[in-house]
Amino acid sequence: MDIKLVFFVLMLAAALLEAKIHLWGDIAFSRKAIINYLFPKDPGIIRVRKPDEVKTEVNNVTTLDFIGLVEKYGYSAEEHYVTTEDGYNLVIHRISGSPLFNSRQRRKVVFLQHGILCTSDCWVLIGAGKDLAFLLADKGYDVWLGNIRGNAYCRSHVKLTPRNSKFWQFSYHEVATRDLPAMIDYVLSYTNQKTLIYIGHSMGTTLFFALLSMKPEYNAKIKLGMLLAPVAIWKKVSVFLEHFRTKMPKIKEFLDSNEIYELGALSARSITVGRTLCSDKAVTQPVCIAIFFILSGSGPAQMNTKALPEILSYYPSGTSLQTVYHYYQNIITQKFQTYDYGYFENYKHYNQTTPLTYNLLKVTAPLVLFYGANDLAALKPNVLETSTRLPNIILLEEIPYKLFTHFDFLWATDAKTLLYDRVIEVLQKFDT
Repeated sequence: MDIKLVFFVLMLAAALLEAKIHLWGDIAFSRKAIINYLFPKDPGIIRVRKPDEVKTEVNNVTTLDFIGLVEKYGYSAEEHYVTTEDGYNLVIHRISGSPLFNSRQRRKVVFLQHGILCTSDCWVLIGAGKDLAFLLADKGYDVWLGNIRGNAYCRSHVKLTPRNSKFWQFSYHEVATRDLPAMIDYVLSYTNQKTLIYIGHSMGTTLFFALLSMKPEYNAKIKLGMLLAPVAIWKKVSVFLEHFRTKMPKIKEFLDSNEIYELGALSARSITVGRTLCSDKAVTQPVCIAIFFILSGSGPAQMNTKALPEILSYYPSGTSLQTVYHYYQNIITQKFQTYDYGYFENYKHYNQTTPLTYNLLKVTAPLVLFYGANDLAALKPNVLETSTRLPNIILLEEIPYKLFTHFDFLWATDAKTLLYDRVIEVLQKFDT
């Protein structure tokens, strides 16, 4: 992909955003129509279990759910439920059996936690023999996959609905300190085990760091933390993030004024666009690829273009505006700290006027960190700076392939040989 095309798409998006922000007030009717189009209130998606039920029709967009994605390859899967202390209903998935592993011996638990805008589906979109979740199950691990409040599986609360702004009043701090411990405790209780292996990608690593720093007792429940593209300390940002860093306050003001609290929701409309405009036969596919490169890093050789329609049927899958803004605050301050509500609100939340700092010295569980040299979301200098603050790293490793990007951790054409074989090798050596 020509880098000029990447920057052209970036500038075009920025120009449209500028126009939308400055000219919005002049076209009230268009504003409402565009808002409803870009930020639909209802997903309009039907989840099914059988591949022949998947359709892309007007007002009838269907996708396989997690169990359908797994069972079509001959694996067995389960769905479990847990409610957090503040009332969010979460869905946890499990790959409970592999056709390639028949032993009845007690299996070690591995817990996979997705990154921002993902769900558990993101770990199983490429297929058996290729995705990390399937490969772990093939090796005899008991594979559990978490989902967090606000994503496509977790839009339920004991009192609130996603149409209520209070539903979206959370950042990654609440996810880390409430969702993650609730899921870990459930999995350990259900499997009757004392520890588990944690594998997180992107924001899945941020949640891990925040949980263990705020609730250090959870270190004892982590046998090993395997962190892919870890995100905590921001010393540098990509050109894309630097551009939008200056725009973020205006963007947030615009979204708040229009009562938009969720970003990147998975909807029938977004799936239809992904399946039609990003397929191999579509002349618009280069634009889809360019957007991926802007966000993740440019790596044409590992870009799985044939899988794009499938990936975009599940990603992006929704998060709160407050979560994105929390990252923005960390980028501005270059500190890894809790959400900054402002002087008076901070006192209500933290009993002090400033945010709390996540103390990485309290993350004492043994850790393995993998990073990519071409990852624009988890830049190498940021990963290395984060690593200097962690007391128990047993392995810090750059992926040998120099063009490995942020999305390659999930969907690279050769992810198995470039990364997953090494991940499993490290896990098995650690176990023995």
